[in-house]
Amino acid sequence: MHESNVYFFWKLMDDYNITIPIIQRDYAQGRKEAHHVRHEFLSVLFNALQTGKQIELDFIYGTVNEPNQFAPLDGQQRLTTLFLLHWYIALKEAKLASNQVIFQKFTYETRLSSKLFCKMLVSLTDLNLTEASLSKQIFNEASFYYGWKHDPTVSSMLTMIDTIHSFSKEYDLPADLFETLKTNPPITFQFINLDTFQLEDTLYIKMNARGKPLTSFENFKARLQLYINDVLNIDGKNFFDKLDTVWSDYFWKHQKDNYDESFLQFFYAILYNQLARDNKNRDRLFTSINRRENIRFDDLSHVKLDSESWIKEIELTLDKLCIGTLFNEQSVINVNKLIVQAMNNELNYEERVQLYAIVVYIRTFGEDFIAFERWMRFIRNVTVNTIYNRVEDYMQSIQSIDLLINHAQNLDVYLADLTVKLTGFFGFQLLQEQLKAQLALIDGAWKEKLYSAEDHDYFKGDIDFLLQFIDAKGVANWSGQEQIEKQTSFLTYYKKAESIFGKSDLKVPINLLSRALLTIGDYLLQSGQNRSFLIEGFDRDISWKRFLRHPNVGYLKQLLDDVTPSTIKADLQRIIDESDVTDWRKYFIKYPRILNECCGKRRFIRYYDEKHILLLDTTMTSGYCQEYYSYAIYTALLQNGIPCVYYNSVGAINPKYAKLANKANSLYFYNKQFYIFDHDEQVIAKPKDFNEALEKMSELASVNV
Repeated sequence: MHESNVYFFWKLMDDYNITIPIIQRDYAQGRKEAHHVRHEFLSVLFNALQTGKQIELDFIYGTVNEPNQFAPLDGQQRLTTLFLLHWYIALKEAKLASNQVIFQKFTYETRLSSKLFCKMLVSLTDLNLTEASLSKQIFNEASFYYGWKHDPTVSSMLTMIDTIHSFSKEYDLPADLFETLKTNPPITFQFINLDTFQLEDTLYIKMNARGKPLTSFENFKARLQLYINDVLNIDGKNFFDKLDTVWSDYFWKHQKDNYDESFLQFFYAILYNQLARDNKNRDRLFTSINRRENIRFDDLSHVKLDSESWIKEIELTLDKLCIGTLFNEQSVINVNKLIVQAMNNELNYEERVQLYAIVVYIRTFGEDFIAFERWMRFIRNVTVNTIYNRVEDYMQSIQSIDLLINHAQNLDVYLADLTVKLTGFFGFQLLQEQLKAQLALIDGAWKEKLYSAEDHDYFKGDIDFLLQFIDAKGVANWSGQEQIEKQTSFLTYYKKAESIFGKSDLKVPINLLSRALLTIGDYLLQSGQNRSFLIEGFDRDISWKRFLRHPNVGYLKQLLDDVTPSTIKADLQRIIDESDVTDWRKYFIKYPRILNECCGKRRFIRYYDEKHILLLDTTMTSGYCQEYYSYAIYTALLQNGIPCVYYNSVGAINPKYAKLANKANSLYFYNKQFYIFDHDEQVIAKPKDFNEALEKMSELASVNV
């Protein structure tokens, strides 16, 4: 174990030449997207400067080489910010010139431009602090090269300088502050001088032996070792023995072409799930996941994290992976696929929650996998059917799992307790899981039937519509015979639904199903100002999947009551042929060409009222569209063998009409009235209804209907 000493920045810079080594990353606290981290850290620093209250910035460690050159392995970000803060205070108090020699002992080796910028910065002793931006003045200095603007470290330093300048105006800083910073500052840290050869040279020997730079994972592993041994004060020998042997073998076997990176990304996947357990980590987590900026060990002091728990979870999970325990357990979630996605940094929020559910089960129950299959079924059901639009949604699910895992070995009993208020996932699905648990507890025969329906690729755990069809909420009052009858009814509805819904799309023609449903009722779903006949695939508002959650799904029950799985297509056509609908739905049902050729990819109509309906090619009336009733006449004419054309138009009010081929007669429908025009565009007829309009147009075409 290495001994730590309390240091402050000026003492460190006075004792050593501080050189950020080439293996380090660029300075990041000044990046535009690091706004939250930057402001939070500066708030802590400036509050200490104003009040004099002592703060300690945790550990800063690295190696010291001759002659007194300190290369930080962890703490680079904090040291750079402290350097800029000291530089600014010295500049403000006109003491920069007299202390240039010491300031020049801080430099970057990551890029030549970074190194030259640090040297140039300490020479700027006459910047105008009354101006809002110091960076603009620095840009205009003759010694500033334009290409430096593209150096990430230089760009970040300039942003941080402007932010420090802004903070300085908001705080009442004491006089002669720079002397305080040099002698007795309120800001300190624990400094660890690692043995020169122990880590740094070992890394460089490895680098030189391979003839190429260290990988990001090798740097990560070195920092992880320092973090575990010297910051957490944990004996990590066993951990790192496995890291270099059995764990490495596992990742090599599964990701040979990308071994180092896959190992690294898996570590981060576990870490980010740990960060999601505390709401205070929201901004840092968002940046890490959505902007792909991996968190570093010198950032961990600024987040809420149970570090020992995180390290232990990695160890437990990797142990189970390597001996194959996880892959031998039954699970509706493909654990192997999930692990590979974590290795490749391909996890979405839903999958991150699923991974955490696996890890937290191992953490809680170790080798006892008796409840694992039931636990993963519940997790599958609630995650797949929760929409994750925000990082907050993901964090809420993670935090809910922390509560639920304590009941994983008796999950049905816990869920069936209606006094328990479940959160963290889509509420509709949670209520459904409670009802399923009640059914399973009252009669174990339900499990096989429920699980079979849940595992259908289209439903994926969401089978509430089937439970509605049998009125399952009355389960507490069912007799034994009713239990049997309800189970039979459930299976019947499931088999019929299975004949319609495939793995991802419908098994029957989409418009055949739509027209059959229209004979029962107006099943369409609203989306903004439009209404949709529903689309295949996933859409949160207008998909058939969404329909199964909507109150309109009651129309599906009536349809299923009138069909047989083995003759489903014929039954749907029979229902259409027997339709006696007389309202606006009639022509959609009667003339398949309307839905086959109109309403666009979203299958949208704009329904103003019964007599004012537009068929939309796009999502808005500003695109091309057709007027419903005139288009229905056009379709009926074609169906009767009468040549005609239809003229659509852009916008809701522009003319849309059917016209007889080789004739001058045209038909419009507007203001709830049919109009037929001759070649001079004079009205020659005002049919009172659809049939009369069709008959008149047929007569003009010399065809009897």
